[in-house]
Amino acid sequence: MKKILSIVIPAYNMEKFLPYCLDSLLVKQRLESVEVLVVNDGSIDRTSAIAHEYEGRLPEVIRVIDKENGNYGSCVNRGLREATGKYIKILDADDSFDTGNFELFISFLSGVDADLIVSDFDIVDENRALRKSIRYDLPTGLHSLEEMCAFPTFMEMQMHGVAYRREMLLQLGYVQAEGISYTDHQWISTPMISVNTVSYFDKPVYKYLVGREGQTMNPEVKARSISHMAKCALSMCRDYERLKGRVADFLRPYLYGKMLYMIKDVYVFCFLHYSPKLKTFLCEFDTDLKNTSMEMYMQASGGKESGRNYINYWRKHTGVNVSVVKALSKCYMKMIALKNSIHVF
Repeated sequence: MKKILSIVIPAYNMEKFLPYCLDSLLVKQRLESVEVLVVNDGSIDRTSAIAHEYEGRLPEVIRVIDKENGNYGSCVNRGLREATGKYIKILDADDSFDTGNFELFISFLSGVDADLIVSDFDIVDENRALRKSIRYDLPTGLHSLEEMCAFPTFMEMQMHGVAYRREMLLQLGYVQAEGISYTDHQWISTPMISVNTVSYFDKPVYKYLVGREGQTMNPEVKARSISHMAKCALSMCRDYERLKGRVADFLRPYLYGKMLYMIKDVYVFCFLHYSPKLKTFLCEFDTDLKNTSMEMYMQASGGKESGRNYINYWRKHTGVNVSVVKALSKCYMKMIALKNSIHVF
């Protein structure tokens, strides 16, 4: 049967969470129109065995792809290459779907033809208790991307709320950065350049788990992976430079926001934990950013109102004593955090 939706599940050492994830997809109706690709990223626990157990029970729906470890982006790329569905959506193995709404979502997809499908999502804790609901409150029906970009909620898009027309991604030649974490930000940035039409499903489908130990958004993990964030930011900028001739003016603020979110995090972390080692790292990142995209290099120090003028000040005074920069940075960034709600590590 022709598949309406391919769900790609990147999975590395997810034996604790994968059964719950897969069970959430087992709807009563229309499951035969769904394709679930579990991409086992070289796990050393029972992730692969668990996935194959489900594959044995539902071979027409679930397929396991075992591969060597290459991190998140490599799983997305492999899944995109092997998927067959009209639409494609990413589901992290520690997350899940709202089973009832997922069934409605499948029916919804069968009746629409858009480049991008937006849906609401919920944030849950390790007990699967609801912590926050994300509602985009967009107009239903088929709309242009330009219309959707007029809504502030759309500008705050996260990967949990998107599904793309797979053929659009293939025509774009989309490839996600491999060997690093945090590339989910790339998933909601680069593909938007090819989006023309959008449909909104006004119910939460995705359940995003927060708070587990080892999660990439955990501040301690982010601190260990700052180089990953820098590489992802540069990869997003390279995509932008390669495709900027196709970027409509109305989309530019959206793309700037996604790229600057990653770029800003690199500078903020390095400023707040300034050391000789981080000074060298940040100088190299700053140079790489300038060489990759002068446009985003200038945007990074985008003026007093954004609070990023401090980046420009640092660029002019990189020889300042490390302890002085660190002390001033803490004071300055805390002030900006209070003013603009910037997350302080």
